[in-house]
Amino acid sequence: MADGIKSNRIRRLKHIEAFSAVISTGSFSAAARQLGVSQPAISQLIKVLENAIGAPLFIRRNGAVFPTSRAESLREDAVSLLAHLDRFQAQLSYGRTGVLSTVRLTASMSIASELLPNIVSEIVADHPDAMFYVSSVPLSSMVQSLIQGHVDFAFHTRPLEHPGLHNAKVGVAPLVAVMRADNPLAAAKSLSVRDFAGQRIISSTRNDPAFHYFSKLWHENGVSIKTVLQSPFAGFAIRMVEALSAVTFNNALVAEKICDRDPNLIMRRVEGVDFETSFFLACADWQKGSDTQEKLIAAFETLAVNTSTE
Repeated sequence: MADGIKSNRIRRLKHIEAFSAVISTGSFSAAARQLGVSQPAISQLIKVLENAIGAPLFIRRNGAVFPTSRAESLREDAVSLLAHLDRFQAQLSYGRTGVLSTVRLTASMSIASELLPNIVSEIVADHPDAMFYVSSVPLSSMVQSLIQGHVDFAFHTRPLEHPGLHNAKVGVAPLVAVMRADNPLAAAKSLSVRDFAGQRIISSTRNDPAFHYFSKLWHENGVSIKTVLQSPFAGFAIRMVEALSAVTFNNALVAEKICDRDPNLIMRRVEGVDFETSFFLACADWQKGSDTQEKLIAAFETLAVNTSTE
C-alpha cells in the first residue's frame, strides 16, 4: 500500500474522541475540559483529523465553533464507534464499569413517552455528558435488539423471555380509573366496582392479562359495561377518555403523568380492583449489576415513589 495512503489512516481513537467532544460541546475549550486535556491538544487532534479526511470539519466564527456538513455526516458514526468501544470495555470488565457514555434504550410506547423523560433526566443530573438513544419497538423486537446488541436496556411491563437476558423487576403500579372530571363518579368519596355499571369503558386488548382480569371482575360483580375502544397502549387509552366520554383502567405511573397535564382528567383508586402493572428492565447478562443498570433502576424507583395514587 502506498505511503500516502498509509499516512491518511487515523490509527488513534483519541482523534475520534476529540471530534465527538467538540461537536457535542460546541467548543474546543469545553471539549478539552471534558476529555481532561489542553485546548491546543484538541486543536492539534482536529487538525490531524481534517488533514486525513481532506476537508474542514469545523468553522470558527466570532469565538464559536460550527460543524461543517462533512462533520455532521460523520457525527453519528463517531458516536456509534465510541459507544461500541464503551460496550466492549464494559464486557471485558463484566461488572461495574461506570455509566455508559451512550445509553441505548427501548421501551413500550407509553413508557417511552411518559416515563423515560423523567428517568433520563434523573441520570443526566449526575452524568451531564451522557448521551441517550431512545426507541419504541414491539415486544418481540426488543428481545432481538438486546441479543444482537442494537440496544442496551429495555423497559416493559412484561419480562423478556430469552436465556441470554436478565430481567429486573423495577416496580409495580396499581391500576386506577381515569375519567373526565365532569363524570359523576369523580365526585364520589370512594368507588367500588359496581359503581361502573353502565359506564363506557376503554379496555386493553385480549393478549393483555388486565383484559381477562376485568372481564372476570365485571362478571363476578354483575356489572354490565359498554366497551367503546380497545388499545394495548396505556397513554393512548388515557388520552381518548375525554373524547369518548369514557373510563379506562390503567397503571398509576402513566396515568398521573397525563392527568397532571390535562385538568379535564382525574384518576381514582377503586375498591375491589387489586390488579397491578409490573415494570421490568431487561438487559444482556453481562450488563447485570453494572453501574448503568443500577442508575436506571434507581431512577425508576424515584419516579415510582413520587407517584401519588390517592
